[in-house]
Amino acid sequence: MPANNEYIVKEVIMMKKITGLLLAIVFLIALFAGCGMMGVNGGPRVGGVMQSGDWLYYTLNGTLYNMKRDWTEKTKIADNFDAQFMIVRDDIIYYADKEMSVYKMMRDGTGKSKIMSGENMYGFEVSGDWLYYSVKPGSIYRIKTDGTGKMKLADIDSFKGVMWASGGSVYYIDGTSLMKMAENGTGVIQLGDNIEINGFKDEWIYYSEINQKGKRLNLNRMKLNGIEKAKLADGGFAAMDGDWLYYSKDDEWLYRSNLDGTGEEKLNEVKMWNLMGIWGDYIYYSEYEGPVYRIDLDGSNKMELK
Repeated sequence: MPANNEYIVKEVIMMKKITGLLLAIVFLIALFAGCGMMGVNGGPRVGGVMQSGDWLYYTLNGTLYNMKRDWTEKTKIADNFDAQFMIVRDDIIYYADKEMSVYKMMRDGTGKSKIMSGENMYGFEVSGDWLYYSVKPGSIYRIKTDGTGKMKLADIDSFKGVMWASGGSVYYIDGTSLMKMAENGTGVIQLGDNIEINGFKDEWIYYSEINQKGKRLNLNRMKLNGIEKAKLADGGFAAMDGDWLYYSKDDEWLYRSNLDGTGEEKLNEVKMWNLMGIWGDYIYYSEYEGPVYRIDLDGSNKMELK
């Protein structure tokens, strides 16, 4: 998973835990690539934004906060929060620091403990009692969230993008190929080629096709076993939230459709240098070298996140 010198946030949506956006997103999603940028003229430094359940998480000038979705009950969780990567699962925050050591703590900042010391990892995924991660140049491991039971699952040629654990299987990109294996590393199969994973919902994998120049050609989905592949829409993936798929087209408008590709509608033409997430009726994004904003889906009611 990609990581830059500020923290990257990712909210992965699993089959029975889908409450908000996918994802990287990374996009997944390179959509989080602007996390932690400075405001204009050295203004507030807002880190990546994510939502989990009824709570919104973000950093402001190196402090981790959460607040309700209606922007009430803002609470400080941790000072000097230097996370490079973070996931929230069932009110537990998992994150990697600058040395890529992985920690966990409760949503209120209590009970902090180290899961593992720093490794040359791309990022990680959490499913049940296990944390899955990939290390450079190309291996996938898992370790229990209490720090025990470390095990190598696979050696791969070239890890790219994101990794997902769902329904007893792990999905990842090796080079340009979408691969699937059991959570213990057995039964590796290839599901497709020239693919970027966008997200999971119920029994479906949502993905983009990638051409030789790295351009995303369209949005598609397939069953978890690789069958029933279908094109859903033209355009580049933006987000998934609930029963909606969001994407952009060459006209630079933001669109959405049902998860089966039907009911497409045009939403807005807001210039968003970095789309951080779409949850419910709101879009969170940043402008180039600017703060983070929340707007309605139609582009109205712009508010700065502080």
